[in-house]
Amino acid sequence: MFNKDLARMYAYLPIKLSQLSKVDPNAALGIIQDWGDGKKDIRKLWKETTDSLDAATSGKSA
Repeated sequence: MFNKDLARMYAYLPIKLSQLSKVDPNAALGIIQDWGDGKKDIRKLWKETTDSLDAATSGKSA
């Protein structure tokens, strides 16, 4: 069964990856490669992306 959380992750992962690529291109590239290679499921990709984005942007606001 396809739930709303998964639909949201699939819809917004490219947007989050674009945001991440602007602050941490290496992290974004690694996640894109894992996604393309099928190494991680969408939940892991989403968590890794949002965690990396949070870490990269938390230092900017301080």
